[in-house]
Amino acid sequence: MRSIKHDLEEQRSALNRSIKSLGTTRDAEQRREIVKDPYGAASMTHDDEVAAVMADRRSRQLRQVTAALEDINSGRYGICRECEEPIAKARLKVMPFATRCVACQQKLEAEGLQRAA
Repeated sequence: MRSIKHDLEEQRSALNRSIKSLGTTRDAEQRREIVKDPYGAASMTHDDEVAAVMADRRSRQLRQVTAALEDINSGRYGICRECEEPIAKARLKVMPFATRCVACQQKLEAEGLQRAA
């Protein structure tokens, strides 16, 4: 459990650094120069959109990692939120922020597919 907690803490730090670095891609002077060129402006818009998607994805991952660390501290880590049975160690090793066992996750995904159809 200690190594999982350590890995999650490292992942949280890396995600925080990554999110901060995505916010500082260009300064105002660079933006003025790029906007003068229509292709540069399009490229800048595309880059900004990609950065926004990456920041959103990393923020979601950060929330998952933070929730897993809170579960460790509260003693709920590794317990399925649906059936309250232990989550397999192999699953937690691959996905340390998992909140459901494989069976409950599959059931949830199947229900989601049925609603979408």
